Amino acid sequence: MAVLTGADGQLFYGTTAFAKCRDWSITVTKDALEDTCLSDMDRTYVEGLRGTTGSATILYDPSNTTANKFLNSVLATEGATEELTFKMNRKGYPDGGGSFRCTGFLSSVGPSVSVGEIQAVSISFQVSGKPEGGF
Repeated sequence: MAVLTGADGQLFYGTTAFAKCRDWSITVTKDALEDTCLSDMDRTYVEGLRGTTGSATILYDPSNTTANKFLNSVLATEGATEELTFKMNRKGYPDGGGSFRCTGFLSSVGPSVSVGEIQAVSISFQVSGKPEGGF
């Protein structure tokens, strides 16, 4: 049985891998739009717009300029939308895993202070457009 894990995943900003993911999650939602007519006795619905958000805890080296550019993009007042790629590992699969790609921006960054060179930071992001890849 293959196990899907984000523990060994990587985060790419554009085309550059800069962080390891301790954990991450993606939530894809779709609106339900009511299309019930006046004479109907039961409510009916059609699919609406899709929305995607996510969060992760990443481990990075603070001297890495790509990591700093990515994390500081939450402070930008405009034009902070970038392509993000999360690579996940599926233990037991011959290719080692798959990926989830999206274009979006950081909606929150929660750095924590730790001892040592590697830093952990919690991030949340909003996807703009269609997410690519698979779960």
